[in-house]
Amino acid sequence: DGILDQLAKYERAKMAERSRRGKLRKAREGKVIAGRMARFGSANYGFALNDARDGLIVDEEKMAVVRLIFRMVGVEGQPINAAKRTLDASGVPTPTGKPRWSVSTLRDIIFNDVYRPHSFEEVRPLVSPEVAAQLDSQQNYGLWKWGTTRHIRSQVSEVGPNGTRVYREQHKSVARPEEEWEYVPVPDSGVPCEWVDAARDAIRD
Repeated sequence: DGILDQLAKYERAKMAERSRRGKLRKAREGKVIAGRMARFGSANYGFALNDARDGLIVDEEKMAVVRLIFRMVGVEGQPINAAKRTLDASGVPTPTGKPRWSVSTLRDIIFNDVYRPHSFEEVRPLVSPEVAAQLDSQQNYGLWKWGTTRHIRSQVSEVGPNGTRVYREQHKSVARPEEEWEYVPVPDSGVPCEWVDAARDAIRD
């Protein structure tokens, strides 16, 4: 049994590594990795997956909510809690369909570069020449990131309530250095760069 457990563990590690290499190749080709987004049938809030499920398109109805968040926090100078209360009172569902928004979700949106417009000159050094050649040099793009964290799974043993040893899986995420991140250009969200930067400055601390 111990040998079989070790063989299964080795095979799981090999499968995870093959999956990671495949996703890395897709990201370097300028394609988003649906992954968890596909399981929830959604993408970054305000976007939707395209028919091929390897790119993002703007969902105008939800993107209007994103622009409202940036306008309230970045332009009007309202606290992030005021944006939360406005969305809750308006009955706008969260990205996962819940009735109440959380401040952490709003912070994640504000600091996500998928919503901040980047010029072609900003995007070009972050992607491969093949991906850059497919872009319009006169357009702005958001940046979808892959590989920002490394997920580590391990088994830890503990003594159970009846004195027997039990094993459970432990999972933790470790931030990868920025030079290992992969960037995928996505359509411009329509949020002005000034709104994004102002909103980030307003809640940075």
